[in-house]
Amino acid sequence: MHIRLLPTNVLTIIFCLFCFASITTAAAPPSSEEIPLDKALERFYTHNYDVLINRYEIDKGQADIITARLLPNPTFTFNHEGLRTKDFPTAGENSKMQMRLDQLIELGGKRGLRTDIARETLEAVKLSHKDNIRLLLNGFYTMFYNFKLDLLNLEQSRAELKRFDRILDIAEKRFNAGHLSLVDYTKIKYSRVDLENNLTILGNQARNDGEMLGFIIGSEKPLRPLITTRDTFEDYKIDELVNTASENRYDILALRRLLKSAEYNTALTKAGRIPDVTLGAEYDTYTRQNTPGIGFGFNLNIPVFNRKQGELSRRNAEYRQLEVQINKQKRQIGVEVRQALNNFDASKQVFETYKNRKSDIELLLERSEKAFSLGGISTLDLLDTQKIYREFITKYNSALIQSNLNSELIKIVTGELK
Repeated sequence: MHIRLLPTNVLTIIFCLFCFASITTAAAPPSSEEIPLDKALERFYTHNYDVLINRYEIDKGQADIITARLLPNPTFTFNHEGLRTKDFPTAGENSKMQMRLDQLIELGGKRGLRTDIARETLEAVKLSHKDNIRLLLNGFYTMFYNFKLDLLNLEQSRAELKRFDRILDIAEKRFNAGHLSLVDYTKIKYSRVDLENNLTILGNQARNDGEMLGFIIGSEKPLRPLITTRDTFEDYKIDELVNTASENRYDILALRRLLKSAEYNTALTKAGRIPDVTLGAEYDTYTRQNTPGIGFGFNLNIPVFNRKQGELSRRNAEYRQLEVQINKQKRQIGVEVRQALNNFDASKQVFETYKNRKSDIELLLERSEKAFSLGGISTLDLLDTQKIYREFITKYNSALIQSNLNSELIKIVTGELK
């Protein structure tokens, strides 16, 4: 049997077509709709599981207000004594039946104070819920912009693969014309493998981030971020950011509400020194003739020994503890704002460095490819230039996205919610 070998140029074409088809299929992310940032935020607020779970804390706080407003339940007591046990139970000569109704009357405004405590606690819970959303937004923005970075790198990788195929076509022509050695031609041909693998990895990363973005915003179908990245950024003043954060951050506002609740809690403890009164009325019958009788009485707890000394000391300690916690939170907010601004300034400076040299590296690649087509540079020089260009563009995209992301994170750390 004779095997007919195909010409080298035909093998190359088949090799490139096969690789392009397989890589395009493997690296392309699933078809998905684009979603703008504002629409994604709307879905995040209404469909994110953690937001929905935490929102029930507000319902719990409202239930506590209902409980605090309720009056104590009355107590009904029934007793019967003196039944004969030798035959069917009937009233005997010494039988006695007693029915009594008791009602606790709280004094000192305790119920009103409990309601005030529950109300202030509810307001603190609402503010804590907003602060929880603020913290979750860090993950949302990070995922949204990282997905955008995946798409930028994926688009760049596809463009590099197309550009490399043009170089491969030129290398084939030079090889067939005898102006390029087989070793150099093989180096170029198989350097395509790195581009193919990179495209596969980027496509897989984009699909995974698409799944995570859909989970974060509660979408059942894949979505792609639609966002316009900026390459110029505003300048921030640290004092203004710290002042804004101290006034707007929901965590510090929630602590102040808890401090107010602690004041009411202390007042409730002091009101506990005022004894509550239990009023009761009863109906009695005596002997077999069931002679009726009516009585009443009251129960008063006299605060002689226990005057809530330990509980009041505990409430005072809780109040002072909250004051220290508020001071700590103020300091922590300042630290977080300065750290966010430092991260933004560093990322902006890195991006500016790449931005100022982007045209130079693009011109270098263009001239290197033209020089190679004319035989002016070696294969190794061309491959090194392409590698430098790929690494530069990858870092450029990363710095661009990181600067945009850090700009959004500054707004979040100051308490701004869109």
